[in-house]
Amino acid sequence: MKWNQSACCLNLLLAMLFVPFLSRGICLAQAPPSEAKPESPSAETLEKRKAALAHAQQGQALLKQKDWKGAIAEFEKSVELQPGISMLHYLLGIAYLEDSQAEKSWVQIRKAVLLDAENKRAIQDFLKFWSFFDRKGILNVGTPEVEVLKLLGKPDSQRESKGETQLIYGFMWLNFRNASLYAVLDTRDLSAKYMTAVKSMKFHLGAPWREGYRMMNSTNALTEYVTSGETVQDYQQMFSTQRLFKLGEQFSAREMMNRMKAQVEKSYELEEWNVIKDGENDILYEWRVAKSDKTPAQHEINRMVRGSRDMHRLGYVSRKLPLKPADREEWINRLKSAELIVAHPETAELTATQKQELAHQLKLKSREIIEKQLQFIRDGDVAAMQPYFTERVRKLITKEALEQAKKQAETASPEELVHEIEIQEVDGTLQAKIKMKNGRTLTTLVPVQGKWEADTVWFK
Repeated sequence: MKWNQSACCLNLLLAMLFVPFLSRGICLAQAPPSEAKPESPSAETLEKRKAALAHAQQGQALLKQKDWKGAIAEFEKSVELQPGISMLHYLLGIAYLEDSQAEKSWVQIRKAVLLDAENKRAIQDFLKFWSFFDRKGILNVGTPEVEVLKLLGKPDSQRESKGETQLIYGFMWLNFRNASLYAVLDTRDLSAKYMTAVKSMKFHLGAPWREGYRMMNSTNALTEYVTSGETVQDYQQMFSTQRLFKLGEQFSAREMMNRMKAQVEKSYELEEWNVIKDGENDILYEWRVAKSDKTPAQHEINRMVRGSRDMHRLGYVSRKLPLKPADREEWINRLKSAELIVAHPETAELTATQKQELAHQLKLKSREIIEKQLQFIRDGDVAAMQPYFTERVRKLITKEALEQAKKQAETASPEELVHEIEIQEVDGTLQAKIKMKNGRTLTTLVPVQGKWEADTVWFK
């Protein structure tokens, strides 16, 4: 990677960085984290620390003289003697960056933040690298793993689990499914508790929309959708869903809207703010901002819904202005139709009322899916049929099996096949039995990675 001046005003950045750093006399001889009862360092250790400090000080002097290669040589010696000190890696990274060796700088900056999560200067420059990658679009959903590795280089560590890969760069984790980027996680102060949603907004977009970007940090989880041919870096339309951690416990939806309005007014030239449908805990509103040096003019329609723990926001943005009345009405109706549902019913402890609600939702959805499957049987479409069943039984869905079921498909109806749903708990996990009108079980639905799949072949 080459950090060129078109991406960042490098000279100005470094001038701002070095003046306060070199004038404050930061202690370079910091010791590694102490144990409860630290032992006295050996004479050899003390000598290494002294030598590392001398090389670092000489490196700083060479930085002032703009002797980048000389500074690199000194900092490399210092890091070799004291590899566990964050600030030494940071200084080496800065020297590499000044010498136009951005790839090596990126490695050292990452080491600095891994060694010291409180190294603010290293974090600041790490995020500048990350912002550069983001602008390049390399962090978008669907980017091939090989392309990420080509630009970001070898990760600090890598994990494999259940067909997924996780590449770790400093405090940023990149999750891949089927060798394509799926999500970005900023792990600073990220609590495992909030990584799992209690509730989520159920909505439908359909073609030509696709996921463009997905991220999670310590305050929120965000997914942005764009249409075919567009990216989150360059779009005319965008749809987003956001879960704001803990804020459902602290504010009403109306209060959150007002807080958002205050932020918009600080950052943009607000032309219009209109509440479409008011409500204390469920509010629909829109706003328009004028074109500025930083952003184009845009029209945004939002819905804010308060959950038991988190706050949930859905938003549609259009930069194709003016927004046509018919398009505005369509998106208002789409946002109104979204539902706040239990996020993971397969593991949640549901009340009797919640089980009834889940059964009702599954009955409607199952009838919709069965209607599609009856058509797949008539068409002999094995590829379309298989994803609705668990991997255990997919191999049973063949051309021959669909051919034998055609007679059944001609007379069966979704209402007869899906008469009611029974929610059961088996080994701590919810399952749903689909009962036919004659009282017999059609199939059993089981949760698989966030969706329900049939665990038996229901047709003959």
